[in-house]
Amino acid sequence: MRSIRRGVLAAALGVAALAPGCGQRGGAAGIVRASAIGTYPKESVALLVLEVKKVRTLGGQAPWMKRLASLADEPGGPFQEAVKRLGADTIERLNRLSVAVVPDTGNRVAYGILAEGAFDPGRLREALGGQDLLTLVEAEGGQDFSVTVLPDGSLALGPRRILDVMRTNAAARGQGLDGNPALLAPLERVRPEAQLWGALDCRNLGRTMRSTGAAGDLGGLSLPATHLDALVSLALRGTIGESVVLDLLGRADTEANARNLADAARGLVALGRIGASRDQAKAWLEFLDGIRIDQKGADLSVRAAIPPATMQTFVEQIASARPQAVPVAARPAAPSGSPMAAPSSPARPGSGAQEGRTARPDPSPRDTRSPARRVPGNAAGSGSSSAAPPAY
Repeated sequence: MRSIRRGVLAAALGVAALAPGCGQRGGAAGIVRASAIGTYPKESVALLVLEVKKVRTLGGQAPWMKRLASLADEPGGPFQEAVKRLGADTIERLNRLSVAVVPDTGNRVAYGILAEGAFDPGRLREALGGQDLLTLVEAEGGQDFSVTVLPDGSLALGPRRILDVMRTNAAARGQGLDGNPALLAPLERVRPEAQLWGALDCRNLGRTMRSTGAAGDLGGLSLPATHLDALVSLALRGTIGESVVLDLLGRADTEANARNLADAARGLVALGRIGASRDQAKAWLEFLDGIRIDQKGADLSVRAAIPPATMQTFVEQIASARPQAVPVAARPAAPSGSPMAAPSSPARPGSGAQEGRTARPDPSPRDTRSPARRVPGNAAGSGSSSAAPPAY
């Protein structure tokens, strides 16, 4: 009888090792391979994912979460245009939201946004006027904010050149982010039950920052790209509640560099304590006291418990840094009686019509043809992130 029980246990462990999300192909990397997240361009250097459905199950939301959610409802900006076009109920059906950072042509950085949920693909396409890809807003210099419906019903938003690549990758899986070992490898370490997760390809992110001339500033943070050189990759996972518990899982190129990075992080925490002002001391010291830094071999980890007050300050900074509204492309009329039909917008103050000048018409939505210029695609090139990092 004991030998039978041992045999059953061994078989169960074998099945668990082969199951999706476990073993070598486990963690959040399995989600990337199985979902539309894998359609992001293969050259992507960073990925951040918020499991919206899991966050909703938490019940009551903290003030900072409500403030963050309210940003989409504020007038102006591309997201407001997307909400008007697709309908407010689209937000309610959202299950997962992600963003990827992608090196672009001309030493620039592009992005892609993916919304996954219980959407009705037919209704979404109807909201886009029957088109597969629609440019919602466009500014001078060729910058645009577009939206497309992927075959699985997910919504992809961002520059149309990025969306063209995602549409191509959706038809040939394994050619996009789901075939990028530099981001998949660190994601193997991230438990899929995390509510917030992501990864950085630090080597190629550093090259991208240097090529764009933004090496000293990343999202308003002083972070010279040379500091990323010792890091091969960085994964993150977070548990969201009133506070946020965030784990950063890094891998350096050598054990010595991992030790140096851990010491530098501890030094920054110590400096933060010294430099805390009297007004911010309580909340700031509470945050610093929650940081734990460990290093073993070439791996290092940082755990931080971010209190509500700190999160509220961070969200307010995001709100104040939002880009100004850009010209809105003309929208084709939705079918008569459609619940997705958007109301006509009133004339804006200061428009050409009000000032006695001839109003310049907004550009018409483009068709789905790909632009002639070269776009970031799936072919390996300089700065490609197709090279696998050292095995974990």
